[in-house]
Amino acid sequence: MKIVIKRAITGAVLGAFFWTAFIYVPPIWFSCILLGILLQIIIFEWKNLFDLRELPFWLLMPVYPILPFALLLDMNHSEYRYLLFILFMIVFTHDTGSYIIGSVLGKHKIYPAISPNKTWEGFFGGYLAACLGLRSVLWEQQIPKPWWFILVFTFAVCTLSLMGDMFESWLKRRANIKDSGDILPGHGGFLDRFDGIMFAVFFFYFFRHYLSTIF
Repeated sequence: MKIVIKRAITGAVLGAFFWTAFIYVPPIWFSCILLGILLQIIIFEWKNLFDLRELPFWLLMPVYPILPFALLLDMNHSEYRYLLFILFMIVFTHDTGSYIIGSVLGKHKIYPAISPNKTWEGFFGGYLAACLGLRSVLWEQQIPKPWWFILVFTFAVCTLSLMGDMFESWLKRRANIKDSGDILPGHGGFLDRFDGIMFAVFFFYFFRHYLSTIF
């Protein structure tokens, strides 16, 4: 119960700060926040996954986590910045919904050898929450889209988010650790919270021209 309370409080505070910064402060300051998160991951969390003397420490780091954050920064200073709102909203809503539904109803494990707490019930619960979140955003922005589009698009993003989560879980199992860090009470490290974003951003970045015509 304590971990749930910690997670809820941390999530609420972090979420309020993150969304306020994204919506109300200039893009340059939001980029500084993203850079700060990346530095936290590289300096304090990456060494928990790999030994500094191991070759994978240096080979993987430019591709993951540096490249995904570089794509986020590039989109943050372009005409496609509003697509980041869609990305963050879907992934964070999916994460929250997956945790809540998985904790209450989760029985069927997705891949227990890598991530023992991830369940199919949690995944689809988070998926439905993300669908409702996207529907609400589109309704508020008066962007008419059929339900089939919302279901298909959200499923693609949630699947990429799950892949990112499972990949980071594999790295943690390889290093025999539970969380990438402990800076976020109840959540672990920033890498634990941005693992889904770091996979899904490739989809948003490479299809940004097409997505800009949709949204």
